[in-house]
Amino acid sequence: MHRSRPTFFALMTAGLLLAACSGTAYRNSADNETYAAIAGKSDLVPGMTEEVEVDEQRVVDLEAFPVNSLSFEFLGDSAESEINSSVLSLNDALDLAFRHSKDYQTRKERLYLEALSLTLDRYRYAPIFSFNSGGEYQWDMEDEFVTDMENLTGTGSQTDTPTQRATASSSEMYQADTSLGVRYLLRGGGSVALNLTNNLRRFLSGDVSELSTGALIGSITQPLLRDFGAAIETEALLQAERDLLYELRNFTRFRKSFAVQVASSYYNVLLNRETTKNNYAGLLANNLSLERERAFQAEGLRTLLDVGRLEQATLQQDLRWTTSIARYQRSLDSFKILIGLNAEDAIILDDNEMTLITETGMSAPELDLDRALDMSVQTRLDLYTELDRVQDASRRIDVAANALEPSLGVTLSASAPATGSGEFGDVNFDNAVYAAGLDVEMPLDSKAERNTYRRALIDYDAATRAYTLALDNVKLEVIDAWRRMDEAGKGYDINLASVEINERRVEEAELRAELGLGNVQDTVDSQNDLTAARTDLVRSIVDYNISKLEFWRDVGLLYVDDSGQWEEGIDEPR
Repeated sequence: MHRSRPTFFALMTAGLLLAACSGTAYRNSADNETYAAIAGKSDLVPGMTEEVEVDEQRVVDLEAFPVNSLSFEFLGDSAESEINSSVLSLNDALDLAFRHSKDYQTRKERLYLEALSLTLDRYRYAPIFSFNSGGEYQWDMEDEFVTDMENLTGTGSQTDTPTQRATASSSEMYQADTSLGVRYLLRGGGSVALNLTNNLRRFLSGDVSELSTGALIGSITQPLLRDFGAAIETEALLQAERDLLYELRNFTRFRKSFAVQVASSYYNVLLNRETTKNNYAGLLANNLSLERERAFQAEGLRTLLDVGRLEQATLQQDLRWTTSIARYQRSLDSFKILIGLNAEDAIILDDNEMTLITETGMSAPELDLDRALDMSVQTRLDLYTELDRVQDASRRIDVAANALEPSLGVTLSASAPATGSGEFGDVNFDNAVYAAGLDVEMPLDSKAERNTYRRALIDYDAATRAYTLALDNVKLEVIDAWRRMDEAGKGYDINLASVEINERRVEEAELRAELGLGNVQDTVDSQNDLTAARTDLVRSIVDYNISKLEFWRDVGLLYVDDSGQWEEGIDEPR
């Protein structure tokens, strides 16, 4: 009779220990399951990285990079700010961006949350255990309280003796309820449930006795029409599985676009720096011309009008130089934020990267436009996602149609009572009761289901159109990138010729000016045109290389490794 008490308290202790699990344990459990879900589908996505840790704290350390010790005169008063700054190559910048960028971290978290959501959908089809236990202690001292109040107020019965009033009765009792269950959801739409309960009531004073009730109850339910079949029941799980695959594709596509964005920003910062150099060189040339023309004016060989025109041109060139310095510094600050650095971090970009792409020239991709269009249809991950969404919409039509069916389900159950011994789990199977039932529900009110079905049909048509539109947009993206490469290539040829022409113009204008035969306007125009042509030449080189990167990305043949380094071409890297 007394063996039930240790069992009850043992179960209570186990439940409390389970509830007391630390948050760290839950976090580690969630991470292990989530990262396993991501790893399980990563092989389905070409180019997917293994670096998806969302809580990895990495301190930005710039001490490992070379330090600039030079002061650049073309930066004017800002030249001193670049001394002792860390010099970042393009590869260094990409590595920092893929480790520290806030945008990149946000995209990793989005991927993690999608996989975390999937773990719950998968969990629905695992055995789900539950345990509930509670206890209550009761005592009744009402008679003693009433007697004390009667003695205090003198309202008690005069016939009761003090001894009779002092022997008021009391009672004590404790009650414990325990339930242990398991539920398993079948992928065909049914479910299996098993529940073991035990209720114990024990009186501790007065009429000492013990009452124990309980039962072992098992049931199986299975729908036969509505909600029947794995295709219907597991639709939510299947969609969650596919949503994770879509997010993996989106993440991989983002990594390619992010690498191109970092490289583009890097080259544009260098372009702004080169523009500053050219504007400063143009300013120095104008200043020399101005000094010469002022000397000629003192000799009476130039008019005040001619010198004033050159002075105005010099002021305008000075303004362009000052503006280009500010533009360069703003672009550098924005680049620092893009790659995850702090605003106060002192960096400059490696000028050798500009030299490198200049020496590389305007090398064209090794495939023509027609082949590029064919390849993009085969390799673009976002295009596969749009096609899969058409299949998703098709499945939802079947699910919506199933919801219009009548509800017909069968239930089988069995229950066995407790033996009354007080032992938890002690069941008398000889007195088991079995039952079978059939539940029918006719869909007399199915307007909501009707509307859902009609909406599913429309969604399918919309998904089909979205795929067709996405297919056209992918082709247009490739064509546009090809056109921009072609435009930048022709711009390079034109600007290269323009630089040569304007260099000759400047030489001739300078020579004529030194002989006192020149025209101030020719000097101003030739120098300004040379400065602009040099800047445009660098811009065409940058634009071409950026357009080529975007071309490989849009074709789907840009592969980015864990540190952000890319490979481009028709063969996937090993």
